Amino acid sequence: MKIRTIGFAEKLLGFKEKKITFEGKKKLSEIIDFTDIPLNLIAIIINEKAALKDHVVQNNDDVIITQIVAGG
Repeated sequence: MKIRTIGFAEKLLGFKEKKITFEGKKKLSEIIDFTDIPLNLIAIIINEKAALKDHVVQNNDDVIITQIVAGG
């Protein structure tokens, strides 16, 4: 599985890109520690679809964690 971070999510999580391998399926929150991450300020995208930290992932998934951008 490839995990990429964009914007301040990179600073919060401490990496820009990671490749992780594991057997079976796991919740994303079992792979990434979201304890000190303000979840209301980030967006999680798995295989080009919005997701939550407890989404079940597999080795072939593509994960992007980015900041939420708003404005007018």
